[in-house]
Amino acid sequence: MEEETGRLFNELLKKDIYSIAAHTNSEISGNSGIKLDFFNEKVLVDLDKKKVLYPEKNNTGCREGEKVVGEDSSLLILHYLLNADGAPIEGSWLSFRELPGGLFYWQKIPGILESLKEKYGSDGNGFISRSVAIGGVKYNKFKFASIIYPFKMIPVLMIVDEKSSEFDPDIRVLFDKSASHYMETYGVKLLVISIVKKLWG
Repeated sequence: MEEETGRLFNELLKKDIYSIAAHTNSEISGNSGIKLDFFNEKVLVDLDKKKVLYPEKNNTGCREGEKVVGEDSSLLILHYLLNADGAPIEGSWLSFRELPGGLFYWQKIPGILESLKEKYGSDGNGFISRSVAIGGVKYNKFKFASIIYPFKMIPVLMIVDEKSSEFDPDIRVLFDKSASHYMETYGVKLLVISIVKKLWG
């Protein structure tokens, strides 16, 4: 995985840092850094060090006030920076299978969401509280729904249908129509896994 991270950093170094920042709604930090939002935290992509950091936290082996972001999250962040083309958020929603190539992966999505059905299938309010805690915003068109922003330009709508006397609990996940302008579909699947982990706390 470290080899893949290194490859992605090398790809980033071939691109114009200012274009990347503009396309991802990020900001330039110093001469070789890109600072962006990842869920409800700031992260710093340091192109010189080839590391993704939480700049406000401490960690042995880093400059004072820095902590290295985990490998899985680092890969997602790098994929986002590499793929983003700056397309506007459209405000209309697609299922995973409607994304380019989504039919190849979509059958895995219900399994990824299964643990959340167990956790929030009878606790829609708990889902809303946790989603807001990770930077989400309540979506009032459904009783228990939230738009979660793993990145500023990739809103993800999650809807919880609580268990009832007639129906089993269900969780639906939808993506803005612009999602494919920011992440390849395989990356979106990994993004869903990351969201699930965040919602578990």
